[in-house]
Amino acid sequence: MSVLLRQAALLGFIGGVAYSLVEPHRIVVRRFDVALPGLPREAEGLRIAQFSDVHCSAITGARFVRRAVEACNVERPDVIALTGDLVSRRNSYNPITLARVWARDIMVYAQRMAEAVAMLHAPEGVFAVPGNHDHSQGSCQAIADLLAGCGVRMLVNESVRLGSGLPLIGLDDLRAGRPDLRRAAAGVAPDEAQVVLCHNPRFLPRLAERNCLVIAGHTHGGQVHLPGTRFRRRPQDMNFSVWQEGWYRYHRAQMYVSVGVGSVSFPMRFACPPEIPIFTLRRG
Repeated sequence: MSVLLRQAALLGFIGGVAYSLVEPHRIVVRRFDVALPGLPREAEGLRIAQFSDVHCSAITGARFVRRAVEACNVERPDVIALTGDLVSRRNSYNPITLARVWARDIMVYAQRMAEAVAMLHAPEGVFAVPGNHDHSQGSCQAIADLLAGCGVRMLVNESVRLGSGLPLIGLDDLRAGRPDLRRAAAGVAPDEAQVVLCHNPRFLPRLAERNCLVIAGHTHGGQVHLPGTRFRRRPQDMNFSVWQEGWYRYHRAQMYVSVGVGSVSFPMRFACPPEIPIFTLRRG
């Protein structure tokens, strides 16, 4: 009996590893209705798509990014938000041989990423904020310039008002950048309904007194999660006991943390498939 159990455990392990190599290619679209008190009447039903943590690199190729772009466009969102880490600065590992895959110059991947996201379509605009990887090698401004050439506006501590009058606030990355909420939210009253884009969810407490929907990423949900347990692969700088993935509330602020589109370090995911969240705003 013990031999059969060992064999079953080995087969289960092999099956799990095999599936973890397939899941990174299974894009899931998640749809949510979000109530925001004081939402402008013209913004009722506004649909925002989140496109986070693309990590275009040696292990998250441009072909996959284009597939994710197509899946996003099918939803016909009004606004698209790219919430950081559009490229990956790290070297990665082949999951079969464990051999290191050396990263090229980060701007090579930035160019491929820009060519893919240039195909995103949203009548109210496509906006981005930087992540910690985007700041690598002083590349943040170069990436912003590439995006601008594709019609994507990078919001670094600044805000815009959409056609409905809804403020959209974009913050610099908490870890590698210099987020400045006072500057970013200049002219936006805390009581106004507003949407805040930030890469790192740990910024949430600073938004506690704002009537806002916060859209964040960074965590990948651990990228590997064992269902029924608390185990997740943890980035070194993230306190996963607080904000892992999904919905959270901190006083007046509500936040969604996406597990993202791409993979980092290893091209593996388990119980954390790539996702594109769609938020439909409602007056509430």
